Amino acid sequence: MKKYIWMIATMMALILAACGNSEDAGTEEASGGEPEMVPYTTDGGEEIEIPKDPQRIVVLASSYFGNLMQLDANVAGVSNDIEGSEVLKPIAEDGNVELLEVGNVEQVMNLDPDLIITFSTDENLDKLKEIAPTIPVDYDKWNYLDIHEEMGRIVGKEEEAAEWVEGFEAELAEDKKAVEEAVGEDVTATVMEQYAKDIYVYGTNWGRGTEILYQGFGLGVPEEIQNEVVETGWKSISAEEIEKYAGDFMFVGTGDSGADNAYKDTEVWQGLDAVENDRVIEFDSPTFYYNDPYSLEHQKDFLVDALTK
Repeated sequence: MKKYIWMIATMMALILAACGNSEDAGTEEASGGEPEMVPYTTDGGEEIEIPKDPQRIVVLASSYFGNLMQLDANVAGVSNDIEGSEVLKPIAEDGNVELLEVGNVEQVMNLDPDLIITFSTDENLDKLKEIAPTIPVDYDKWNYLDIHEEMGRIVGKEEEAAEWVEGFEAELAEDKKAVEEAVGEDVTATVMEQYAKDIYVYGTNWGRGTEILYQGFGLGVPEEIQNEVVETGWKSISAEEIEKYAGDFMFVGTGDSGADNAYKDTEVWQGLDAVENDRVIEFDSPTFYYNDPYSLEHQKDFLVDALTK
């Protein structure tokens, strides 16, 4: 009798174990299956399918790295353009995000991404599409706050993105009051920098603090910049032309290692009202290049301090 009971108990245990293994297998199959995909329309009007919850994002459009990290998205790799930013480089290091050489498709493939975000001008776009669903972003199309909400939609963090935008706009409104109290309401600003031998001036939505100064603080845009630069985003000018684009305040980037900044020794530069009245503010170009949440917060604090001291 005892032997019979023992046999039944053993059989029941085997059956339960088999059921458990079957359930485990089913769970593994479900978790290891194909990810859920959702439709997405690119800036170019192309209908593609992207993961609803991307797990390994490669960001070759480095302008949006900070947006995705602020949203706690799963970023596996980013273009090494960000190495120059004293704000973004530490974020990549802390997040164990791999830095990728610009244009190195093999490095991208080795990361096994399930989503790639790059610029619409990327010359390797066709190759990237063969690796994973790829979103080509048209930089010119997006306002700096709208793109954050768009990144939120892409990674399923719409509410978080909208919440940050709302909070940042509130901060800007307060800072605008402080700036206006310090410098007045009817002042203009110019943002410029030199790369190699070329001098550039910038519009109102092209990084380098332009969003903060013009859209946030409401500083005026010099007439020539409004007429010739805002629509295109940037313009190359000669040292002799600087006066034509100069505002009451000159915000000057450090540029790159090839910038000799010889224009600062010219009579044109020395004769500017901003130079004569100590209204020239210099900034670190590699850090100010970006307009993601982390970079914007850094730039805002820097610019408020510079304008209200």
